[in-house]
Amino acid sequence: MSSGVRPLVTVFATETLDGRLAPPGVGRYRLSCEDDFELQHRLRASSDAVAVGASTVILDNPRLTVRRIPGRNPARVVFDASLKVPVSARVFDPPGRRILITSEGHDPAELAPYRERGVLVLEVRDSDPREALVRLRELGIKRLLVEGGGGLIGSLLVAGLVDYIRVTIAPRVLGDGVPLARISGSLEVRLRLVSLKRLCGSWIHLVYSVESPKWGVWG
Repeated sequence: MSSGVRPLVTVFATETLDGRLAPPGVGRYRLSCEDDFELQHRLRASSDAVAVGASTVILDNPRLTVRRIPGRNPARVVFDASLKVPVSARVFDPPGRRILITSEGHDPAELAPYRERGVLVLEVRDSDPREALVRLRELGIKRLLVEGGGGLIGSLLVAGLVDYIRVTIAPRVLGDGVPLARISGSLEVRLRLVSLKRLCGSWIHLVYSVESPKWGVWG
């Protein structure tokens, strides 16, 4: 890693009152309301790139584009250490910049279909999220929006790479699904409440700044 300069990282998620992201088969429409969707698309339009993990792509097949408001599409980034995401996934559809972050050591023949589709492949040592974000900043990405899933969010928090968490609490209790952040072992993340807003009458959107752990500087 040549420097600790990285993008400003904001996590955006919608979760239930019992702290769960939607399980497979439930989908965001059960948890989100129209105000929440519009906010999500405004955040995308104001970001240089939006990122998700491999499991989110496989389960939801998102486009990660701006559709509900006028605005530009951000670059789309997929973190996929083991190349589980099919090259046909909608997130890799043109136009716009599409980036795949994976681990080093793959056979060039495995990476070729992604590159042939116009995807920029970044190979990162030991799937190090810090190196990945430094590489993204070197590509001109200053503001990164992370939309899930729990594994990616957890790895970024552990590495001290999250600056803000924006979470919408839905008036739902599912008793299933994955937590906002999957973290092995114990980790204390200290947050400061920046603002809160009511959406659609019964949804609450909270904005937190992450005080610690923090690594590197964004700029």
